[in-house]
Amino acid sequence: MELRDIEIFLTLAEELHFGRAAERLHVSVAAVSKALKKQERAIGVELFARDSRNVRLTPVSSSATTCASCIRG
Repeated sequence: MELRDIEIFLTLAEELHFGRAAERLHVSVAAVSKALKKQERAIGVELFARDSRNVRLTPVSSSATTCASCIRG
């Protein structure tokens, strides 16, 4: 996982909204979604529970945000 992937994950965890996360990262919503799917495939778990209106942290992503924040500094 690259540092940019961690930044995308943390920004989405903070915003809990794909559009706002994309805006903060200066990328498209599709880029955030694609990066998240790549991360989820790589580790084999769902990081965010999401539907057409909501984005929520899963228990795994709640734990991972603490670790990832340390990496980001």
